[in-house]
Amino acid sequence: MLRPFVNPLIIPANAVPAATLSNLNGRYLEYGTPTCYVLEEQESWHTFHRDLPPTKMWTYNGTFPGPVITNRLRIPTVVRRINNLNPNYRGFGIVETALHHHGGFQDPQDDGWPMDFIHPGEFKDYLIPNQVQRNDRSHWACSTWYHDHVADHTSGNVYHGLAGVTKQFDSLDSGDERDPSPTALRLPSGAYDIPLAFTDYILNKDGSLYFDQFNDNGQVGDLFVVNGKVQPFLNVARRKYRFRLLCASQARHYNIRLSNGAPFQIISGDGGLLSAPVTTTSIYLVPGERYDIVADFSTYMLGTQIALINDLDQTDGNKPNVGKINIQPLLLFVVNFDADDSSRVPSVLQTIPTPDLSQIVATRNIEFHRSNGAWLINKRFWDPEVPLFQSRLGTSERWRIINGSGGWHHPFHIHVENFQILSRNGKSVPHHQRGRKDVLNIPGGEYADIYIHFYKYAGKYALHCHNLGHEDLAMMGWVNVQP
Repeated sequence: MLRPFVNPLIIPANAVPAATLSNLNGRYLEYGTPTCYVLEEQESWHTFHRDLPPTKMWTYNGTFPGPVITNRLRIPTVVRRINNLNPNYRGFGIVETALHHHGGFQDPQDDGWPMDFIHPGEFKDYLIPNQVQRNDRSHWACSTWYHDHVADHTSGNVYHGLAGVTKQFDSLDSGDERDPSPTALRLPSGAYDIPLAFTDYILNKDGSLYFDQFNDNGQVGDLFVVNGKVQPFLNVARRKYRFRLLCASQARHYNIRLSNGAPFQIISGDGGLLSAPVTTTSIYLVPGERYDIVADFSTYMLGTQIALINDLDQTDGNKPNVGKINIQPLLLFVVNFDADDSSRVPSVLQTIPTPDLSQIVATRNIEFHRSNGAWLINKRFWDPEVPLFQSRLGTSERWRIINGSGGWHHPFHIHVENFQILSRNGKSVPHHQRGRKDVLNIPGGEYADIYIHFYKYAGKYALHCHNLGHEDLAMMGWVNVQP
């Protein structure tokens, strides 16, 4: 049994822009001079806990999670990904890798198509335009992330450590709590804007990763990890903090709350800011999903300790154990210093346009199935040559996402665009799910209706279950967006 709260939380460092990139294709200058970053995939040693031996992982730039990439509205980003993994590696996962900017808006060739992999010794450049679409900024500034997305082995490669966080800012959510602009929200920023990536692991006695790639349920681990450390602690000031919650687990769901039952505010979901903060005492997260929350420690006495906990019991990757509570501390907050606080959380964050249902040109059913030990969408296995359907650029559609089987949960992710949830099982959705989304959990026997508009990019885009065990065992398809 490992002692909790003895390792400090590692706050991922900001990626350092590269001065120049050689052999940069001219198309990367289409939107202006880009900010350039280099992500090098490499083997690195990582220590999950002070009492565990080091673990060999695959990392971006030598760290797990990878460095934080910062995107700003109207300033394009180019990411050069270099595959320096060991070509002689034998084990779970594969050294051929792809890269998906999860939650971003980019051309198909920059999105991380699962067959668009590179080999060790090769590199690939990705353009993230960072442009608004139809002047609608309500689905831009948000917390996104990047991770490997190679077909059939996403689960093993992400479990190896190939994941990192991305922050996106604009003039509204500017990343500066002292921003004098009248449009700036002045949310907690800088050292008080902290990503928290939740993962879970199983290690062998020698510290090596244990991974069952034949587990078609999706693997759940017994080590609860935040930003690469098992149950760490974080010293916090008596002031407001923004925490960017990311569920980067293979299959585990989380129900997150503070140990003292204190409320916090949800300010943002997958696709950006909500219209108004939602005050709550817990938040449910599924693989691939993100929520930004603001926690206020200003009223606590110095020395106060509060744990961030997960109280959801889960032993099967397919679904949590309904009705069972299993409290697992994730992170300990220690209130031990004072700091100025210029931040605020306005009562109104932004205006989110109401979907214009009169403009819908197609209504589709997307249904999840299980057959012959694998997972299907609309009774079809993943086929990179044949799309599930074709849509038209500039149009709006209504999709009904249906999970009628087995009680299994499926966190559904769409690459091409964010969507808005119209209803769940014919009923209205909770306020914190009324913003833009790119991941939607559908428990067994349930359905949801969503609205999606194809704004700008045409081509092949994946859609899949973000339980990575389900995804790798064929629960993925794609939409062909025609110009």
